[in-house]
Amino acid sequence: MALMFGSPSRKTSRTVEDAKKDQRLEMARNLYLGGKVKIVTTEEVPNREVLGTFGLIVCRSYNFDNAFYGLIAQAIDANADAIVGYRESVSFHPEGDKFYSCYGTAVRLKKVKQPK
Repeated sequence: MALMFGSPSRKTSRTVEDAKKDQRLEMARNLYLGGKVKIVTTEEVPNREVLGTFGLIVCRSYNFDNAFYGLIAQAIDANADAIVGYRESVSFHPEGDKFYSCYGTAVRLKKVKQPK
């Protein structure tokens, strides 16, 4: 008997790598929303001094959240606590898909001196 309406649906199994990626993006999201990672479009963070630069980081995806939080996860992996010179762009494909690119420079900031 032939299938007239396509093959039966298959359950897609999530791999361990997918689960780790999702966990990594969720951690980056929580750190960003908690104010632990600074992102600015300027070349310096107001009232903070850059201690070290780790270089350009880039993340691309068809989903903006994955591109944005993936960028933050890369900065965290590099031991950075801020991204300066943040930029994003969107490419439109003929089929109607959008492709997001987020990029910036990962930096480490000097600790803020607490007033006594």
